[in-house]
Amino acid sequence: MNVLITGCSRGIGKCMLELLCSSTQVNIIYALTSNSEIRFKSKKVKKIHINFLEPNWEEKLKGSIQRTELNIIINNAGYLYNGSIESTPKLEIEKMYRINYYAPLRIIQSLLPNIKLGKAHIVNIGSMGGFSGSVKYPGLSVYSSTKSALANLSECWAEELKDFGVRSNCVALGAVNTEMLNIAFPEYEASISPESMAEKIIDFALNFGNIMNGKIVPFSSSTP
Repeated sequence: MNVLITGCSRGIGKCMLELLCSSTQVNIIYALTSNSEIRFKSKKVKKIHINFLEPNWEEKLKGSIQRTELNIIINNAGYLYNGSIESTPKLEIEKMYRINYYAPLRIIQSLLPNIKLGKAHIVNIGSMGGFSGSVKYPGLSVYSSTKSALANLSECWAEELKDFGVRSNCVALGAVNTEMLNIAFPEYEASISPESMAEKIIDFALNFGNIMNGKIVPFSSSTP
C-alpha cells in the first residue's frame, strides 16, 4: 500500500515513518516535511518539501503525487503555542490554524482522486484538548479548538466519502513526551514516549480502517 504522512521530521511523526519503512505492507511513503535539510535513508520514502505557511503548496503536492493511488493518509503535522487568549499573537493563531486544520483539509481536497482510487484510510492526529468533555487547560484554547475542528472534519469526511470506500478517523492523543510538548511546557514531562504512541497509531492506521469509520478515538492514559 501507499502512504502519505505529514510532520515526520521529529517526534511521533519521525517514529511513525520509521515503522512504516520497516512494514512489509507498505510500498511507497510520501513524506511531507518543511525541513529542507532532512534526508531519509529508506528507498520507500519520497520526500516532498512543503511548508504549509507558504502559498500554493497544494499545487506542488499534487504534482508530486500525480495519479498514484493513496491507501493511508496520516495528517500528523501540528503546531502548539501556549498562551492566554488575551496574549496569543495573531501570527501564532494563524500558524496553528493553517498547520492543524487548514493543511489537512486542503490535503484531502487536493488529493481526493488519489484517495478515492486507493479507498484510503484517513487518520487525523488530534488531541485530548479537542476531545469533547475532556479537561481543558489555560493557554491552549486556540490549539485545542483547531484540534476540535479537525476531529469534526474526520466525522464529516467519514459520512461524505463512505460510498467511495474511504474511511476517516481521528485519534485524540494525550500528553506525549515530544519536543513540541517540552517547548510549550518546559517543566512538564509526559509518561508516554513518542515511540510507544507511534506504534499504536501505525497499528490503527494499517489495521483498523476496515472496522472503524467516523470515530474519534482517545489515545490517552488518563480519563477525560
